Amino acid sequence: MSHAGRIISIWKLFLLFYLFFFVTACDKISHGKVEVKDRQEVSIGRLICGGHLPLAVVEKKYQDDLTTFRLKTVQNHDWNEVMKDLKAGRLSGTFILSPLAMKMIRDGFPVKIVLKADRNGNGFVLSKKIKTIDALKDMKTIIAVPHIYSQHNVLLHKILKQHNISLDKVTIVSMSPRDMINSMSRGEIDGFMVGEPEGNKSVELGVGWMAAISPEIWKDHMDHVFIATDQFIKEQPEQLQELINALVRSGQYIEANPHEAAVMGEDYTGSTASVFEKVLTTPPDWIDYSDMVPTIDELRAMSQELVAIGLWKESPEDLASFIDTRFVEKTVSAAK
Repeated sequence: MSHAGRIISIWKLFLLFYLFFFVTACDKISHGKVEVKDRQEVSIGRLICGGHLPLAVVEKKYQDDLTTFRLKTVQNHDWNEVMKDLKAGRLSGTFILSPLAMKMIRDGFPVKIVLKADRNGNGFVLSKKIKTIDALKDMKTIIAVPHIYSQHNVLLHKILKQHNISLDKVTIVSMSPRDMINSMSRGEIDGFMVGEPEGNKSVELGVGWMAAISPEIWKDHMDHVFIATDQFIKEQPEQLQELINALVRSGQYIEANPHEAAVMGEDYTGSTASVFEKVLTTPPDWIDYSDMVPTIDELRAMSQELVAIGLWKESPEDLASFIDTRFVEKTVSAAK
């Protein structure tokens, strides 16, 4: 081989090496973050529910910003399925009804409430054949709630008491929110108390009418919460911290961008964006994602309501052990 030929061969080898190094390096870079395949997947449970919208925003808007894990959401049909997955170790945490979370903790299940998902966010819907809430005084009715241990059951008891309606007149049944509209249209139930947008959706479909929204029944009540397993808290604090950061950021995004958030959440809410955007904006306090720090006072208020409706004999004295606010408090402090 001539001298010129050897030089050309050397340059070819150099060029091949450069291209291999450049392509490999680029392949390992994903928006300045750790390579996806190197990030552990974290599974978080949810239902189709507007209170879980911050999780949708994390998954659809901030997923590529996560550096320590990749979020995987697991959708279930009802709360019993969620608890089954949690107890089987298939979830690191889940969005869940606040009273149900408190019951699980009181029963000894190793989880902690680490975040509020939202405040308010529920609607009381009655069949069109029932013209007023007070009309419930003079008839036997069946009203559905998502779970006996739910803020919806508490809200239903409160509004019945506010209108002096005897519980002898009302049969309360537990039902998956996704089944409520069809059940009422078939005449199987006379109304339901549920997380939005199921109530507003029923109005849009002409199945029922909105008798009350939860801010009118119990202003700023604790709605859904996010619970994390003790194992997740202990073994993966960095991942949990980043998840809490992203969820709080998502709550702020929803408050500032209701239309865009409603579009992102269509899969999560089971409704068109136009339906849920009304919940986010009309009135503005129908559902609120701006305050996500759970407090002992809120747990105490909810536990007292559980006593009042006969689910608990007394309020627990160790409510501080139900929550772990270190992560969300760190997020809030960093934002100041």
